[in-house]
Amino acid sequence: MNSLERMHEFLNGGAVDRLPFMPILMRVCAKHTQTPYRDFILNPAAHCDSNIRCANDFRSDWVNVMSDPYGELEAYGAHIEYPENSLPLDHTVLIENIARFESLPELDLDHPRLRGRLEELRIFRKTLGDTQVICGWVEGPVAEYCDLRSLGYGCLDFYDDPAAVRAALEKLHRNALRLAEAQVRAGANMIGIGDAACSQIGPELYREFAYPYECELVRHIHKLGALVKLHICGNTEAILPDMISTGADIIDVDHLVRNMAQFVPLLASRQVLCGNLDPVGVIRDLPPDEIRRAARLALAQAPGKLILSGGCEITPDTPDAHLSALSDCCRLP
Repeated sequence: MNSLERMHEFLNGGAVDRLPFMPILMRVCAKHTQTPYRDFILNPAAHCDSNIRCANDFRSDWVNVMSDPYGELEAYGAHIEYPENSLPLDHTVLIENIARFESLPELDLDHPRLRGRLEELRIFRKTLGDTQVICGWVEGPVAEYCDLRSLGYGCLDFYDDPAAVRAALEKLHRNALRLAEAQVRAGANMIGIGDAACSQIGPELYREFAYPYECELVRHIHKLGALVKLHICGNTEAILPDMISTGADIIDVDHLVRNMAQFVPLLASRQVLCGNLDPVGVIRDLPPDEIRRAARLALAQAPGKLILSGGCEITPDTPDAHLSALSDCCRLP
């Protein structure tokens, strides 16, 4: 059973040969394959080679285009610095005045960062065919709004000028729909929606400003024939019922949500959770036997409804043996 078959069978509640494993591997992926992080971000061939090698080495059930949250931001006009072997740097607030959203351009899908993302998907599809989950990515409208405006100013805007925020979100949302569609055409059979800022704004603002757009994104991606993975890191306990009701196939759960069992009854027949191990306190820091114990406890909270993963990105200083121990927990008795 290949990874794509395994994923669909698991979502359908059928019998699988092993549980799906979907750790978020970015910096640790580059480190494992000795790929400079600038190349991991900017060189599609290097990014794909690194992802595929890690998927093979750790028996991960996906490859993806993730590396940093700045691809769309740079395409909107931000100046991003790319150190050779660390995270990219955004030094400015691109939208200093909320009125500037009125002149926000249509997202340039031919910008080098987004052109590179589409090329990665084409390479994945050519290399892997229909054997692997190939995941594209879009920033959710609230996350992208806060990238453009900064989280601090963005949170003030929700209260000070909600009408202007809605107008801006409409533009960002239309662009996200276009980018998702382009990625499916390029070869993605899953699209991740990253809306991390939503864990910082509270459930009322989430339901008002993020939830409707996430629902529409999910519906649109499903119409295109792809699966959807919704990722909001942080403590999402208060909004997890809403995240589930977006209809996304896979709902990421960070380690700050301690008990997943209460949310399992809310899942539809083809929905599952993904997570929720602490990437630092468990996966990086504990010995392999304790990692396996923590994984078993997580799986017991959502039997048959959990894809094993860290709650967020695996840190670059995580030993390979720890990732292998986590992967081992996907073996069935």
